Amino acid sequence: MSWKNLSLGRHKVTRSVCIQGSERQSPSVARYRVNPKVAAFIPVYRESDLLEPLLKDLTSDPYSPKEIFVVVDEPTERCLDVVKRMGKKVRFILNRHRTGKANALNEAAKCSSGEIFLFLDSDLQLNGGTKSFLKKVVDEMQDAEVLDIRKKAIRDSFAARIAHYDYLCTNAVSWLFCKCLGRTVGFNGAAFAVRRKAFEELGGFHQVLSEDLDIATRAFLKDYRFKFAGGIDVSTKVPSDFGKLYRQRRRWGLGFALWTRGYYKELAICFARSPKLILPAILLSCPSLLLMALLILPAPFYYELLIGSMLLTTATFGILLPPMLFTLTGVTLVKNATFSLASFGAFSVLYGFLARKLEFIFNVFEFLFFYFVFCPFWLAIVVLSLLKVCVQPDKVNVEWKY
Repeated sequence: MSWKNLSLGRHKVTRSVCIQGSERQSPSVARYRVNPKVAAFIPVYRESDLLEPLLKDLTSDPYSPKEIFVVVDEPTERCLDVVKRMGKKVRFILNRHRTGKANALNEAAKCSSGEIFLFLDSDLQLNGGTKSFLKKVVDEMQDAEVLDIRKKAIRDSFAARIAHYDYLCTNAVSWLFCKCLGRTVGFNGAAFAVRRKAFEELGGFHQVLSEDLDIATRAFLKDYRFKFAGGIDVSTKVPSDFGKLYRQRRRWGLGFALWTRGYYKELAICFARSPKLILPAILLSCPSLLLMALLILPAPFYYELLIGSMLLTTATFGILLPPMLFTLTGVTLVKNATFSLASFGAFSVLYGFLARKLEFIFNVFEFLFFYFVFCPFWLAIVVLSLLKVCVQPDKVNVEWKY
């Protein structure tokens, strides 16, 4: 084990430190292996409650050959304790200052001899059961360069149970792109894998706010084969209250807006070529969008005729104004309620089916809150972020290191 500029007695890190827990083998040796070597990369900012259990799952995984890298920016005392306990089995790279997720992962990839790169967030759990999680990843990647792994939310709070359906939406979109196109323009990067050759040809991660969307889009433009691994999954930690969830989604919304501005031409071409795929994907990612469109779009002719006749009658017979106003309000409410209930019922059936197919928990009352509250709230963040990026780009403060 090599130690440089690290004082374990005081737990001080003065610069980047690499703590090597396994012997690295050259790519020329790895090339002739029966099993491809898997390199798992885990970025950490300061510490994570789930880091040590995640590392124990990876180190005890029977698959071989493998190597595990953990890159920690500004490690805490608690994190350094994990380094001491796991340092013989895991390679740690410690940075005193925050270098950012993209830089951290790119530097770790340079130290690896793996043929398949597996990127995992530090706040998740592996759901591999009794079988090898890494072996399943390798098997799924036999016919793909990029692999999206099914992600679920750890349902330990009300906010997490609602956000759980947002993960169902993103997984459904990945499944749709995999089945219909074999490529994808984006995915949630909490857990995914990419072949080393593809990663190097793409130039690794770029210094952007949404590095997962960015690398997925660049892989799409290079026509790399994409696969959604529905047979394996992880569970990720979700902010436990809506205040923290709002701050997370505000950052995600800004990242999405910047990604859209950067690739709008390519996205427009993709939409023009595959409208029958893109439109369902948009509705799957944000089911409330259809309801909002129904409420905003012009009313049918018969409805406008009814309202017009009521207004004309009111103008002719002023005494009828109160009942007519009451009736007009009632008709509008009935129309909106009908649209709302009909769209909610249709999407409940659809997502109930998708939840069963993707092995998600589905509760109609939770989905009710997600559909009418969380989804419009998340859509509003995205729309406001897009407006901010397009109208006032100079005032957008982007801290890609986060």
